[in-house]
Amino acid sequence: MATTTVEPKARKRRRKTRTKNISALPPLLASEFTASQIDLTPGKEHIACPACTCWTPITGVLGTPVLVPHHTTPYHHRTTTPRRCSNSNRRITLDVMTEAWRAELAERAEDSAAVASRRPTKVVPRPKRGPAPTPVHRLAEQGPQGAPALPRLISLLERARHAVDRHRAACPLCKAGGRCDAGRALEFRFAETNASCTIAREQLHHQEHRRGVSAAAPKQRRSQWAAVLPAVRDTDTRRAIVPAVSGRPEAPAQAGTANVPTTA
Repeated sequence: MATTTVEPKARKRRRKTRTKNISALPPLLASEFTASQIDLTPGKEHIACPACTCWTPITGVLGTPVLVPHHTTPYHHRTTTPRRCSNSNRRITLDVMTEAWRAELAERAEDSAAVASRRPTKVVPRPKRGPAPTPVHRLAEQGPQGAPALPRLISLLERARHAVDRHRAACPLCKAGGRCDAGRALEFRFAETNASCTIAREQLHHQEHRRGVSAAAPKQRRSQWAAVLPAVRDTDTRRAIVPAVSGRPEAPAQAGTANVPTTA
């Protein structure tokens, strides 16, 4: 005869009664918490427990506000050895009005938004700058590349002159003595190129003059020494024949004689 197995039914859970025990610790003051550590929304009063830093509901707001019994770990941490927090059933004095708490919370939110706006989330690197262009007055001082600077400027000057002449021949306004925008721009380009050529010629002439002076300096100095050499030799000869004077050891000695000490 087959026997049937009867599945056990779960017992009906009893409703947990609220305890009337009050913690012996001194009551907490709501004014000592910042606006981000307490929530005074009606019907949703919560506070960050100073002992375990867990958000804990506040019960008995209309009577004796206390922190509900809670563990030292958040509720979503399923631990096998829960530990009760020491601030369970601890009284709290709500000495802060809800309107003041909301105003402080709004002010902190505005300050946080202002700080966040001053700190960009993405750092944009600066573009790398290339080498600076050579100034016009140094076009003739570019070393190995300085030689073709003047010929290149002369060719550009000829092109600019031909462009101005062609435009004046084709434009009726410029042919009549006036100036159009295109003609004025071509004349400006021609004037700038002409000024660059002038500066390059001056720089090149200055470099040639400086190189010539540097090359002629040794020859000029040798010629100067050769001109004064006879006078120097004559002075040395006359100084050698001057007799030595006693008491003047700095006087030159005569040629072929030696300073022999005298004995009394």
